Amino acid sequence: MEEVFGLIDCNNFYVSCERVFRPDVEGKPVIVLSNNDGNAVSRSNEAKLLGVRMGDPAFKIRDLIKRENITLFSSNYGLYGDLSNRVTQVLGSMVPTVETYSIDESFLNLGEFAGREVEALARELRERVLRWVGIPTCVGIAPTKTLAKVANFIAKKRPQYRGVCDLRSSQVRAELLPTVPVEEVWGIGGASAAKLVKLGIQTAADLAALEPDDARALMTVTGGRTVYELRGISCLPLELM
Repeated sequence: MEEVFGLIDCNNFYVSCERVFRPDVEGKPVIVLSNNDGNAVSRSNEAKLLGVRMGDPAFKIRDLIKRENITLFSSNYGLYGDLSNRVTQVLGSMVPTVETYSIDESFLNLGEFAGREVEALARELRERVLRWVGIPTCVGIAPTKTLAKVANFIAKKRPQYRGVCDLRSSQVRAELLPTVPVEEVWGIGGASAAKLVKLGIQTAADLAALEPDDARALMTVTGGRTVYELRGISCLPLELM
């Protein structure tokens, strides 16, 4: 059976959860603050466009909040956990094998759908989660988990993909990986990205072209594994509880 992974990610999850019960703030700038209302932990796209960054202290952007009429919410982790569980239940109703990776992300085994167009399935998943739970999502499809993450990044950042990006084709990967900054590759932290950029490795395509042994020397065994995954060779199976 061909390995095909999906990565479905809830967009601006905490903000999206609040909007389920406050539809009046749809399309408006929204920030969810941390436990003590100290820092921005989730931002709507409209707030991002105004320059609000993850972790910004609320007191430092007080003038911006007032000037742009940004809606603020205190964190409600009980609500977010409940809606996360509902999303997982919807996914499970359509895909038998799901790995819940975090509160707002799940990996899917799409290789189980032999003969079915998985991109159409991914779009159906997005529509069902939005209709049944009210949460917008994006889906990345690829032969490895790392590439599925890259595909999800592309789906989220580029409207022309309408929320779904499929990187199963080596030709499509050759076209798109050079457009993805290396720091956006799953598992590449800030320190590793700085090392790689110094060596002229600036994109996901550059990293995929690196010798796996050289990647291991730079970033331990994880680096070599990441190179293989970017080349379409699966090293990371689904982890099921």
